[in-house]
Amino acid sequence: MRPALTFFAVLTLSGFALAQDFKIREEAVRLLERANAVSSSPKLPNLERVDNFRVFEESGSKEGSFTRVVIQGVGRRDEYVLGDYDLVNVWTPKQVAVTGGGKILPPDLLDVTRITPLSHVNFDDQDVIHVIGERSVGGRAARCIEFDTVHGDHTDANELCVDSINGTLLLEKLGLQTIENSDFFPFAGALMPGKIAYSYGGLRKIEITQTMTELASDANVLAPPPNAVTHAICTTFRRPFGISMPQPQPGSGGTVSDILIRASLGVDGRVYQPVVQFSDRPELNAEALDLARKWTFTPAMCDGRADVHEVDFTLHFQGR
Repeated sequence: MRPALTFFAVLTLSGFALAQDFKIREEAVRLLERANAVSSSPKLPNLERVDNFRVFEESGSKEGSFTRVVIQGVGRRDEYVLGDYDLVNVWTPKQVAVTGGGKILPPDLLDVTRITPLSHVNFDDQDVIHVIGERSVGGRAARCIEFDTVHGDHTDANELCVDSINGTLLLEKLGLQTIENSDFFPFAGALMPGKIAYSYGGLRKIEITQTMTELASDANVLAPPPNAVTHAICTTFRRPFGISMPQPQPGSGGTVSDILIRASLGVDGRVYQPVVQFSDRPELNAEALDLARKWTFTPAMCDGRADVHEVDFTLHFQGR
């Protein structure tokens, strides 16, 4: 299983390259496949999903929301709100109309969008499954899969817990991240979590309340606001390629700390508005951001023209 900080898309199942009990792995895969299935609708209707959330910081808490309206086969409308940040994207087949924003999407909002409506994961050949036990999770009887994920010379101890009765995914402990799902409700033939809690490094970061409502087939909800800026959707796209990407100077220790940066990449190939998305070494964040600003790329190309593009990249602090 890939590190949680880089995914929350569905991963590919693969073979049993690492030595482990075949029957335990077979049962673990079955449990996780069922969990993914019971929270996947066989046919989604037109819908509105609202995720109201609270972010916890050292200075206090703040509230925000993410709203997605989908008209199947026509388009969708996404609105991101957190503090003074308010971005609306209206997607239709040939264009996207944008209102607000102006800055790179705040890390907390990105976290909300990647773990909602539910984070789906699967095992791959980096995972070594040890045992499946039974315990209570959030007051629900659960079967919990304990496993390690091996990343070269680093190993994460992980756990996934599924509801013993309805099969929903109640708990994900993946590296430093923990996601707790509860208050499941039925929608379009699936069970979806009404509450999601996200923690990192043992500290509660975000609490989400989620609702989903079926809508009538009304494309007027996709009308762009009057002050929207319209962008054509690329028919051909070439991603940016790195030109100069220096890593931090190594130290004499034996550990590696990775800091994930998100930034806007300009048409000149330079890095703008870098923010730290994930870091387990906050004291290194300023150095990581300073170094990231020095990276250069070829620009992203949209239909043969240089275009602004949002990028993720990782800085490796060896022995620091």
